[in-house]
Amino acid sequence: MLLHLAWRRNLDGFDLALATNRLASRGVPLWWLGASGPKHEPGDYLCEVNDNLAGRLAGFGIAAEPWQGKLPHDAVAIAHPRIALFVNAASSYPFFAYYAMALARLGFDFELVDGAAVAGGVLERFDLLVLPGEFPVWGLDAAERVSGADAAVRDFLVAHGAALGSGGGAFYLSTGRPGWTNTALARPVYTHEYLHTGVGIVSLSLGPDSIGFGCPPTLEMPYFHGPVFAALDRAVSVAGTFDRLVMPGHLFVANPLDEGVFQHDMAGHCAILRAETRRGRAVLFSANPEMGDIVRKYIALDGYVAHYLPIRGETVMADTLKHYRPLDAPSWRLILNAIHSLMLRYEPPGAMPAPPAPVQPPEPKVRLTAALDIALRRLPLDDDAPLRTLVGLVRDDLRGRIAELKERLATVEAAFSALDPPAPGIRYLWAGCETAALAAVAAAAKNERPLSERLAAFETALALAEAWCRLGEGERHFGRHQ
Repeated sequence: MLLHLAWRRNLDGFDLALATNRLASRGVPLWWLGASGPKHEPGDYLCEVNDNLAGRLAGFGIAAEPWQGKLPHDAVAIAHPRIALFVNAASSYPFFAYYAMALARLGFDFELVDGAAVAGGVLERFDLLVLPGEFPVWGLDAAERVSGADAAVRDFLVAHGAALGSGGGAFYLSTGRPGWTNTALARPVYTHEYLHTGVGIVSLSLGPDSIGFGCPPTLEMPYFHGPVFAALDRAVSVAGTFDRLVMPGHLFVANPLDEGVFQHDMAGHCAILRAETRRGRAVLFSANPEMGDIVRKYIALDGYVAHYLPIRGETVMADTLKHYRPLDAPSWRLILNAIHSLMLRYEPPGAMPAPPAPVQPPEPKVRLTAALDIALRRLPLDDDAPLRTLVGLVRDDLRGRIAELKERLATVEAAFSALDPPAPGIRYLWAGCETAALAAVAAAAKNERPLSERLAAFETALALAEAWCRLGEGERHFGRHQ
């Protein structure tokens, strides 16, 4: 049967994306609706399922209705992408972790790859390469101290692949410096001395491109020194522009974005690019939609909350902090739409054999949930600090989420041993993410960084685990047992 999965009926929640992407990963035909109709909106899905899968959708809490009649003219089949997420020196933790949690929450399974693997040809079995923020603007070979990674990325993009990059990853996909891919024929205003801009929360104005499906006309997200484009080639289209500076920030990098710089160098300039050239297909985000509500929350804690605490009091500020949504960041819809749009005109090369199940690493001596709970219990609170009470409330909220997550993780991990691929790969992925998160939690617990940065590190690790757990629950629900 053909089912209509509408964002409106599902309260615009990302469980809809998770469910459809888990079905698509197992070969269920999926169409993306590109225009409004009497009963649908741009970005809705149609999927062809049997009675069993229709029941599983309902059991996962997804509202779906039978689609009457033929496929509408705006329905476009989308391929489920095989995604490589770049990690290592060019994109260390937590920068790759923001994309890892976004991809997992949206229902995409993926693999972590580094420069050596790219140089060795690993991209041959992927369709999409994700290049997170922090990605160095000097090229892969230079950053990873390997030879051949930059050439391999160029070959991948010319042959069949696509790329998605934010911040530093967007620099790498643009034009103007040696080592860049020149995929988007657009040169940033600042190609080398990129610190001229700064850090903050910005609002983007979205254009008519499909990247904006389901989003309001403007959308807010973190920004960390991303490229600002002024002149574009005709092969490049603009999907969003810088609208306004919401608030400056100095989280992690003490270089707040100045209102004057924003108005002079950024306002009205391109912030989201789509490139389809002879050098490949890519979507470039100057800002960082993947950082979502976590980074926004702690930039706000340092600035907005501290400023308005004397004015509105602890109750209002505590309510503000409580309602950031780290696993439902509105900007993640841009990532989902960008991935779908890059897969619209792509036909996978037939049925690919499943990669061999990786050998599962041993469990760490201390699991992430336990390490996080210990770190949060030992978090020092200065009695004289004006934000002491609010920081304590944030800490207690995180500890409550840890207690709930611990049981969910145990259930999912126990179930994965009985599931067929891609479950083993998803389990192996979590092992790599957990190892990186454990190291970050240990480092944040020992150093003297500001409390906002330490809490951001702890919540990033927690949200990464929560996002992977939800992906695991989806795989458990829709996967086949061995």
